[in-house]
Amino acid sequence: MIVTNNPDVEAAKLDATVLVEGSPLDVLLKVSEYVEKKRHLVTHPLSANNRLNRSPYRSVVVAEKSSWEGDDRDILDRAIELLSRQGFDDPKGADADYRWIDLEHLKTALAEAAKLHV
Repeated sequence: MIVTNNPDVEAAKLDATVLVEGSPLDVLLKVSEYVEKKRHLVTHPLSANNRLNRSPYRSVVVAEKSSWEGDDRDILDRAIELLSRQGFDDPKGADADYRWIDLEHLKTALAEAAKLHV
């Protein structure tokens, strides 16, 4: 299942999707609710670099089956703490670009997860 605030992700219909109204922090707070219900992180809640962590769009994949041996709660709490301290970019004329980047990263993550049968 994908939890996102990116309408392009919802429109792509890549998997069951929960569209969250709000910021990337709101997305992580929704993911936190799923982790409390025993869902597991498939993708990391932060982007691969600090610049993309300021993106106004965030998509996180969660599943019933764990795909790694780490502590989902710890990773998620640290990500929430980081995003709580920083701001997010105001996309202005780059909104479509931010949505596209998020969607493309998600497609790659889903393809890799499929290889692991997650």
